[in-house]
Amino acid sequence: MDGNIKRKQSKRGWIVSIILGLCIFAYLGFRLFEPIFVWNSGWQNFPENLEFSDAELVTNHAFDDVIAKANTTLEQSMKANKFPALSIAVGKDGQLIWARAMGYRNLEDNQAVTLDTKFRIGSTSKAITATAAAKLVDENVLNLDLPIRDLVPYFPIQKYDLTPRQLLTHTAGIRHYEYCWCFPFDEYSNQKHFSDVESAVGYFANSPLLYEPGTQFSYSSYGFVLASAAMEGASGLSFDEIIERTLVLPLGLPNTMREGLANNDIAIPYVTRDNSFKRAFPVDNSLKTAGGGFVSTPTDLVKMTQGIMSDKFIDADLRNSLFFTPQKLANNEINEQNYALGWRSHNSVHDFKTDKDVMITHHGGVAMGGISFLIMYPEYKLSISVVANKQMEGVGELVDIAHSIATDIISQFELNE
Repeated sequence: MDGNIKRKQSKRGWIVSIILGLCIFAYLGFRLFEPIFVWNSGWQNFPENLEFSDAELVTNHAFDDVIAKANTTLEQSMKANKFPALSIAVGKDGQLIWARAMGYRNLEDNQAVTLDTKFRIGSTSKAITATAAAKLVDENVLNLDLPIRDLVPYFPIQKYDLTPRQLLTHTAGIRHYEYCWCFPFDEYSNQKHFSDVESAVGYFANSPLLYEPGTQFSYSSYGFVLASAAMEGASGLSFDEIIERTLVLPLGLPNTMREGLANNDIAIPYVTRDNSFKRAFPVDNSLKTAGGGFVSTPTDLVKMTQGIMSDKFIDADLRNSLFFTPQKLANNEINEQNYALGWRSHNSVHDFKTDKDVMITHHGGVAMGGISFLIMYPEYKLSISVVANKQMEGVGELVDIAHSIATDIISQFELNE
């Protein structure tokens, strides 16, 4: 009798174990392939004959012809690329001269975009971080050439010293995103929340440097995260407080912040294919705030760039050396991307229907469900920002929009000289 009971109990135990094992296997299998399941589900058709709502602000009618042509370009781009929303701003000589926002921040509920709608801007976040760092330098708060060990005591000692300047110019040797033994096996698509800069730095802090700092160039969002830790160490403020004190308050940028602080009027990130759309794969950008986790508006970004070019926000010589001069490597050669401090700065571009070269300083960003492009033309005190809430491989379409507008404005300026 006892033997039968024991056999039945043993059988039940095996059945429970098998069921439990199958449940665990199914759960792990789902987590492993969740990106595939998510990608292939939830698609919706774009509404037929969708009339895109829009908001527009014109403050300088001297450029009405340029703006009219730009509006035609935007409308064509919206249709051709199936952008749920597209937002743009143009500034010149210290002022915002035009801004327009088209489409919907929420396609499912037909919620129209506004000029204050915040978008994911991806790596254009680096320009924000670098601008805040330059302001700290201007205030003698941050020394760009001080060893990181003196500013970030929790960063482990490496074989070589590295500095904030190297971090902000991608010459420090800090690695970029990799595949990982973490869900969803791709650091770019991180879903874990990091409560502060120190915890984010801890994620990659034990990775060895790729090379001796200063000798090579290697693009790294994590390098900017470590730079934000150095900014905290130098100032005694949190990174959020630094952004507010150095940029948001003095320049009037109410819609610029890390994504985790934004709680209203945000453009939902989407992916599209053919005539369908769906929300982008959910991610948590707290791992890469300083290098790719900000949200902002074109109006804010243009205000920032107009401040940079004003000679009042940051000392002109300091600005020119940090933003408009590409970083040289130890061998005295300019790095391969003409990268300065948080900006790519090309010494000359002869492509604007003028008899002289035109310098451009810019940064683009690709985020999960968003793209952005921000550019300055320092000689003309001109800047343009374009953003969209659609996932794309690159920012070429936004570059074309900005380039077209800049060509018309610069050509008009030259004719009036």
